Amino acid sequence: MIRISQLPLIQNPGQFYASEHILLVDVLLVGDAPRQMREYIKNTHGGFIYDKKTYIPITLTGTPESLLGNAGKPIVFKFDRGFENHYHFDGDLKALIWHKKLYNISGLINQPSVQFEREEAFIIERYLAGHREYTAAPETEEKLLTLPAQNPSIGLKAMKGLRPVRKG
Repeated sequence: MIRISQLPLIQNPGQFYASEHILLVDVLLVGDAPRQMREYIKNTHGGFIYDKKTYIPITLTGTPESLLGNAGKPIVFKFDRGFENHYHFDGDLKALIWHKKLYNISGLINQPSVQFEREEAFIIERYLAGHREYTAAPETEEKLLTLPAQNPSIGLKAMKGLRPVRKG
């Protein structure tokens, strides 16, 4: 059994692209299901209740290219009895790194099956209780020569209230 809390966390895009295999960890809200279905998902699929809502931890594995290649496409989680829910990844790599959702699992590639321990307290603390909205910093390009946005006005317009000085 593997503990997610002990896996190496990907902290920058360089580590992401250098990894052979990655693990994306997140939580999926199952709150729109009927009560009986929420209880079934909680008991059967490892879900838990936080703040009176039912969540299920999700883990997605693959290569960095496959994760970015599937950006924008909903990932469908089908549960028994006809219930399904969708997880959406918008392709914002910086947001995933900022939220600490990516782990390097390159060392686990050759194992026949990978099973994760149920770390409910860790998942709640990292992805629900400590959740903050990601605000992207505006990207500014550094240029050697930059034209000013507005031309300087000195010397181009006559100053009001003063007369030109005459030599003489």
